[in-house]
Amino acid sequence: MLKQCISQMTIWLLVISCAAFADDETRLYSGAIEVPTLGPLQMTLGVSDTDEGTFLFMTVPTQNAVNIPLAATYNKDTQLVAELPQAGLVFTVKENDDQTELVGQMDQGGMTFPIAFARGNKVPELVRNQMPEGPFPYTSTEISALHPDGHTLAGTLTIPKGEGPFACAVMISGSGMQDRDESLMGHKPFLVIADYLTREGIAVLRFDDRGVGGSVVEDIEALQNATSADFATDVAVMIDAARWQPNIDPFRVGVIGHSEGGIIGPLVALEDEKLAFVVMLAGPGVPGYALMPVQQAMLMQASGADQALVDNVVNASMNIYEMYRDGASEIDLRAQMMELIDLQLQSQNLTVSIDEFDEITDVGIAQFETPWFQWFLFHDPAPVLAQMTCPVLAMNGTLDTQVSSLQNLPVIEEAITNTGGEVTIMEFEGLNHLFQKATTGAVSEYSQIETTFEPVALEAMGDWLAEVTDYD
Repeated sequence: MLKQCISQMTIWLLVISCAAFADDETRLYSGAIEVPTLGPLQMTLGVSDTDEGTFLFMTVPTQNAVNIPLAATYNKDTQLVAELPQAGLVFTVKENDDQTELVGQMDQGGMTFPIAFARGNKVPELVRNQMPEGPFPYTSTEISALHPDGHTLAGTLTIPKGEGPFACAVMISGSGMQDRDESLMGHKPFLVIADYLTREGIAVLRFDDRGVGGSVVEDIEALQNATSADFATDVAVMIDAARWQPNIDPFRVGVIGHSEGGIIGPLVALEDEKLAFVVMLAGPGVPGYALMPVQQAMLMQASGADQALVDNVVNASMNIYEMYRDGASEIDLRAQMMELIDLQLQSQNLTVSIDEFDEITDVGIAQFETPWFQWFLFHDPAPVLAQMTCPVLAMNGTLDTQVSSLQNLPVIEEAITNTGGEVTIMEFEGLNHLFQKATTGAVSEYSQIETTFEPVALEAMGDWLAEVTDYD
């Protein structure tokens, strides 16, 4: 539930087009900036003097930003100043005399990030040891479907070679606007899962969330008002699209949902009696108002925060959830939000101006009042899980700091078994929210870990799917 980590700060980069391109004459400087909660963010800045002017070329591998050209000018201190207005980024940097180091700062959203990058010959590459490489022993087909509300959904269906029809898993992404690969911090977990399962004989359909990539939504306001229940209708449309494919067995189609997708999967099953299975990858079993205080505590503890401060943040969070539930006044809500934000800033050793603090408060309140967040905050997954009629697999890692295995797996198991449902619980020692082998489970580790999805978890999921879809 990356979107719900309110204390998490992130750098948003928007790819833009420009007539200038980096060339062999570009001087490359690489290093990292320290982002609160996320840890070191690797970045390369190229300095190039062209006929069209001076440019900074920005590359951030974990955010798929490559050679973004930023027009630069020199200020009175002979520093290069370049902006990326769409992301609110401003670079103020200077090369040393022998052009071996680039120093200065990056500013965004009231925060300043020091830059001290060393000269290099090439852009450092991410190591992702599970990234699938062709030729592939299966076929890939582009799938598109029209939602009854008018938007288009698009994805990729990977089909095993051989004689079908095959069982099929439809992937459901976590929170936020995700592409079909669930790309995150240089990882593509859905691509890795699809490659593995398809090689094992199970077709996989992964699709772009509405408003992302090929899934086009013309009414942006409708997108802003969407909740997890709305996203469940998107999944239903793609399930129908999969069932219509000639190589897919319509009676062996199920879903695999990660994080928020683990909430959405059971919602879909509730409306679809033919659904063959539900896999919950780090899916919540408790309401958001119960999950988020634990999430905040675990994230802060993984980052080494003082326990007294952790307790204060958790208490402030719980207070504001209760106030929203009880219909508190705007004045009281704002006062409680200010207390929460002040504690979060303390936990990250950040200092902001009064105006910046007011702006952060406004953003925090606006986020809390979105239909998506209000739905997530008060939706209880347990009554939905109690109505499952298809087999359910719930997987989680002991180092998941976003959806605690201790808090959620027992609730999921009890809700399903108490009503006679079929559920398999798998808890993996040392795996984080992305099912990577982790040290602390902190978000800052995600991009640093080379493995995208631990093989032992992939194999366990594949074996379970093979068993529940074997109708022979």
